[in-house]
Amino acid sequence: MKAFWKQLRNRNTLLGLSLIILILPILAACSKNGSNNPAPTATATQTAQSTEQTTTPTPETPKDPVTLTMMGWNIGTFGPVIEKFEEMYPWITIETTNKINGYIIKNVIAGEKVDLILVDNGLSEWMAGDLLVDMKPFVEKDQRIQSAKTVDNLLKSFETGGKQYAMPYSDIPMWIVVNKELMTKYGITMPSNDWTYDEFLEVAKQATNSANGDWGGHGLQQLAEFRAMANGNAAGWRYMNEDSTQSVAHTPGVMADLQWIQELTTKWHIQPNAEEMASLGISANPAEAFLNGNILFFVGADWELEGLKQASFEWDVLPMPKGTVKQATVHQSGSISIPSNSEHIEEAFLFISFLFDIEAQKKFIETGSAAFVKDPALDNYYDEVPIWQGKNVEAIKLSADMCCFSSDPNTVDLGSLAGINNEISTMLLNGGNLSELIPKIEAYNTKAIETRGRLAW
Repeated sequence: MKAFWKQLRNRNTLLGLSLIILILPILAACSKNGSNNPAPTATATQTAQSTEQTTTPTPETPKDPVTLTMMGWNIGTFGPVIEKFEEMYPWITIETTNKINGYIIKNVIAGEKVDLILVDNGLSEWMAGDLLVDMKPFVEKDQRIQSAKTVDNLLKSFETGGKQYAMPYSDIPMWIVVNKELMTKYGITMPSNDWTYDEFLEVAKQATNSANGDWGGHGLQQLAEFRAMANGNAAGWRYMNEDSTQSVAHTPGVMADLQWIQELTTKWHIQPNAEEMASLGISANPAEAFLNGNILFFVGADWELEGLKQASFEWDVLPMPKGTVKQATVHQSGSISIPSNSEHIEEAFLFISFLFDIEAQKKFIETGSAAFVKDPALDNYYDEVPIWQGKNVEAIKLSADMCCFSSDPNTVDLGSLAGINNEISTMLLNGGNLSELIPKIEAYNTKAIETRGRLAW
């Protein structure tokens, strides 16, 4: 269909008009209402049958071709989604470039024309000027977005100061990757999907045998943020409070969670510390080390799936363990924005609207991500995709429905916060007095209040 539009535009006017007249009956048959607007996404209150197919909108007349430029740090995952979008909207082409946040901001300020950006370091640094489009008016009028049933507070978590400068482009819940052959070796039964942190520890201890070079886990310091949420000591990712205005990493409850995770190395020794990794030749990258076959658990997400294809042993997945309050994971939801200097704002927003379409959400599921739109057709789709065949697909579906969504867009000074949390992670792996970081956390919180005041957030 896309080639057809391009051929039509290149013919002389008379031939083009003749072709239009000839194809009008065909176009009418392809479109139920002849509208240029995208069909609304079905909601979870509808039956699976009603959402089996979305209506592909077809224009009544050829549109002028539009090329959108998209920049971001991880564009590659968008390939199948972009292909589907261009199939549904054949007059629009999306060209992509992998660039990181700092480069994009600098060039946008300098006047470079960009239509879509993937924001990788929060929004506060974009607020120095009128650099981004407030999409709230578009969102409020968009039938597809308004009719979609999404995870709780999804759009709210992307708001800043009552404005919608960012929208979600992904939903990547994290889970535990399991070496099933190592379980068999030590006579361990696969835990149920409602397992607890205490069960996690006991299983990891059983698979730890220094004489054999076997370890219960690697990179487990990442679990601290999940445990703090599961125990009700932090409301969100990065040890943040309910509205993402302050870090609570220095509070007694979180400090207790941090100590529990630290003891996985310092007391129970179920994972190697940095010195041991270096001396034993163990990769510091948990996913790479896991492929050697002597590590039971590591924390994974969809970006690890391609590498896991290289495993010479059977592996599977488990959801994050339950805490004292709930079972929690982190949905790493990427942020997509439209620069104010875009010359194709409406077309750029059409792509963002398309991300809420059933067909787009299916593409995310096919690559190992989750769907932030909730619909019976999507719930069942996890069972159908090849990537999860023979795996614990119920764990993936459970993770897709778990709390909590990341809210990086409305977390200020994200780079400073990440720096502090990296120091926490290092201490969790190698030992150290965590209370020494309290002054840094308090300093961040003070600066965050000042920054939010300056931005009117």
